Amino acid sequence: MRKLEQFLNHSFKNKGLLRQAFTHSSCKQGTSVSDCETYERLEFFGDSVVSFLTAEFLFLKYGKENEGLLSKKKSAIVSGTALAGVAKRLKLHSYLIAAKEVDKENPALLADVFEALLGAIYLDAGIEKCREILSKFLFSKEKEILQSEVFQNPKTLLNEKTQELGLGAPAYEALDEWGEIHKRKFKMAVNAGGKQLGSGIGLSKKEAEQNAAKEALKNFIFTT
Repeated sequence: MRKLEQFLNHSFKNKGLLRQAFTHSSCKQGTSVSDCETYERLEFFGDSVVSFLTAEFLFLKYGKENEGLLSKKKSAIVSGTALAGVAKRLKLHSYLIAAKEVDKENPALLADVFEALLGAIYLDAGIEKCREILSKFLFSKEKEILQSEVFQNPKTLLNEKTQELGLGAPAYEALDEWGEIHKRKFKMAVNAGGKQLGSGIGLSKKEAEQNAAKEALKNFIFTT
């Protein structure tokens, strides 16, 4: 992974963190390594790092914009599509440690791995290095992202709708997950104003959230 470190302009002090960020849960199958650490925990942490730094970037850049528009831009920039795009440019799929049957170029998987990588970088070098990397590889693409269809994703549109109706921001809840480790499906619900507005199924939690938002928007169309 030296090429990646050179590309990121960061040499990991803790190489174990770097390896963990690229270790898929399928690595546990058929191995004697029962305690191999996979990227899920780092992805959980990295998601918050990316979200915070994106909010900071937008807050400082757009000093006069209201919360609704800032939220809309943030949703587009941290979307799975945008993060997967960065992961593809960094060729993160080529470093992924996973079973042969895993689709290493799956966009949802790549987005998760990118978040895991940012979580690993934060733990290894701190927030300034994360800010530097996001500025170079993600925030520099802000214009293209905001001109793409990602800017009008269902979660963004639903957020606008619920705010408009005084229901507050939508909250997403995990309902169920099933299937083999490398082919899991997730069911998510979206709630606002004390009611469940819709639910959706996807190959990742983010995809399921998008589908839940789509269903909620359809429900609004037929009930308002």
